[in-house]
Amino acid sequence: MVRDICGTYIRLARNGEFISVSDKLLKIIDLSETDEELPNPSLILDTLILDKNMLVEGNLLPSDDPRALIKLEILIMNWVLRTSEIISAELISACSEWSELREYLLKPCFFSTRELERLRNQLNSQRRWQYMIERPIQLYESKRQFLQLNNGNIETLLVSEARDNDLKQLGWWQKQVTLLVEARDALAPQLQAMLKYLGDLMVIILTNVLGRAIGLVGKGIAQGMGRTISR
Repeated sequence: MVRDICGTYIRLARNGEFISVSDKLLKIIDLSETDEELPNPSLILDTLILDKNMLVEGNLLPSDDPRALIKLEILIMNWVLRTSEIISAELISACSEWSELREYLLKPCFFSTRELERLRNQLNSQRRWQYMIERPIQLYESKRQFLQLNNGNIETLLVSEARDNDLKQLGWWQKQVTLLVEARDALAPQLQAMLKYLGDLMVIILTNVLGRAIGLVGKGIAQGMGRTISR
């Protein structure tokens, strides 16, 4: 995929020497990173190669069933997009160290070192937020996030899936996030009952206490004004 993106015969200057872009990139980028949100590849391979049935909404369907084909399409598209994200992040990192490469791979708005570093920081922040906050919540809710293309835009799709094993493998901080969500769910009914009780109490105070006091004051003012008019 890297050779398809950069071209096999393209050569650019680096440190005063013209070198093959694809060969150099394959040496300096790290493609060993794995996306933990990727489903087991066997879900795709068993259906495509071994023609095994696919589990769709609790039903084992043959590979030529339209519902199985739709799920297979979602799995493949999700794999392509997530793999492309990993490669893109490595290419952007390479561009930060190889200025000549920016003009070849990036849009003009990212030629500037400042704009490129801003983009890298933004992407890193999004990935940390996804990894530390959103992913633990999704695991606790038994959800898996899929990426898909829709009219040229990348959209997310949350699919219900048992993820207890992934939940057990979370780090300490991620487990604290799930504990906070669990505590919120546990305290929500009591908090709602307390707020309802306080609301009823305020209604009683406003209507029976303050309302009567205001009524008495108004009555006294009216009586005083009546006496003044009589005089």
